[in-house]
Amino acid sequence: MTSIPIGAPVWSDALSSDLASDVPFYERLFGWASTDAGEDFGHYTTFSIPEDSGPDRPVTGVMPCPPGMEASRIWNLQFRVEDCDAATEKARRLGGAVAAEPQDVGDMLRFSMVNDPNGASFGLVETKEPGTGFGAWGEPNSVSWVEYRYDGVPAEAMKFYADLLGWNVKTPPWEAASNPKPYAALSAAGSEREFGGCHAAEGWELSLPPQWNVMVAVDDVDRVCERAVDLGGAVVGEPMDVPGLRIAGIATPTGTVVGVQSPRSWE
Repeated sequence: MTSIPIGAPVWSDALSSDLASDVPFYERLFGWASTDAGEDFGHYTTFSIPEDSGPDRPVTGVMPCPPGMEASRIWNLQFRVEDCDAATEKARRLGGAVAAEPQDVGDMLRFSMVNDPNGASFGLVETKEPGTGFGAWGEPNSVSWVEYRYDGVPAEAMKFYADLLGWNVKTPPWEAASNPKPYAALSAAGSEREFGGCHAAEGWELSLPPQWNVMVAVDDVDRVCERAVDLGGAVVGEPMDVPGLRIAGIATPTGTVVGVQSPRSWE
């Protein structure tokens, strides 16, 4: 079980317009096992990395889109907080808009949904049971990175989150001093491990709103893209190389998009 610091990503999930299509797609694409929580929990389905010995390790979730709501275009992202109610009020004071007030999910957690000052959606989660959240991070077939795009200076967009969640926001050493919009690397307070970053939007990204994108680590991005198409999904961002990584965007049969990445040393 992975240890999740306060302020770090704790979970990611999506609302599906057709659970019967998306569940087998994810299972076959990433080799996950799925568990349906039943009618009392709206058939929320948790995906896990199966283990031969010991419990399966949860990696993400999906549930049917409730009436009157829109299915997810991208995976939702939530961050861990000590007190959901206090953090939600703080987000409001800092200029965020509360989209869903704090509510309990059984005895497991309390969560809210917030839009940051730029309109990007995210969740705040107060865990109440040990083991709630990601059971794996940064290994093949688990969430490995979260990325925010912003039409402006990345550090300025991340100030809201640094004030709310105590993040460290740093410019990587590889950035040129002359860059007016340097990359912002993100880590939780007291942790050296970076969990994500923010980059300045370029090209086609300028037509898209600021948002968080979730990345799943895989052994081979190109093979996963081919498999996604064979399973009824689509490639919405063709495989491309970035420093040290190969990345792509894939969509489920119902259109929800998630990123995939593989360190080039794995190729």
